Amino acid sequence: MLEGLFGNKNVQNALLFLFVNGKRFGAELHRSLQTPLTSLQNALGRLERGRIILSHLEGKTKIYRLNPACPFASELEALLKKAYTLLPAQEKKRFSLIPHAKRVQEPRLQGFWERLKSVKYLTLYTKSQKGMGDVQVVKESETVLLFQERGVWQGNQGIAFSNVFRWTLDRQAGLISLEHLRLGPNAPVFLFHLAPTDSQSLASVEAHLCAEDAYLAQAIWDSHSIRLHWRVIGPQKNEEMEYYYS
Repeated sequence: MLEGLFGNKNVQNALLFLFVNGKRFGAELHRSLQTPLTSLQNALGRLERGRIILSHLEGKTKIYRLNPACPFASELEALLKKAYTLLPAQEKKRFSLIPHAKRVQEPRLQGFWERLKSVKYLTLYTKSQKGMGDVQVVKESETVLLFQERGVWQGNQGIAFSNVFRWTLDRQAGLISLEHLRLGPNAPVFLFHLAPTDSQSLASVEAHLCAEDAYLAQAIWDSHSIRLHWRVIGPQKNEEMEYYYS
């Protein structure tokens, strides 16, 4: 779609992948995009020389991300969002495959489930706001938890917010699902399935498509907190949210 503009399909794919998934290392792009490594490295090098993307080392791993200081960063983001929303559903899922989940990892799944039960507080970040609040965890059954969240957006206005989420553990499938109950418990809005990627993290099995919107998520947890990162991309949406539960 953007190949004619960028002059190279690998450049197009690398930009779309980084737009959807945030900072990533080269092997993730190589695996998910199924692009020859040399071609992908050439595309990333070209973008980095043009200061359209940045890279840095985490240990011995080179991490790439879009350059927020690029003079046309907002215009590029708007273009990539438009291109992504026009992709067919299966193509959206291709670009949305964040770290491949390892199915049926019962000890890892159970560890995250037990951590969910002890949550009491949350801090919520969007691109422009920060909210803080409390979480009441209601255990509906051994495999269903409700998060009843109430808090206040920080700032001069101090506007209150509230949400109810339902977490469901499916041991047989090796998944935990998350639903938003803004329409009530009998009309849940499904968000995504999460599965373990390693001992302390989970990720969306694939992008969940709701009409033209794509929902993705990653969760990283330890004995003190859970960080849940949301990404929602659609014709009218380009949202990122960070939930810190403790």
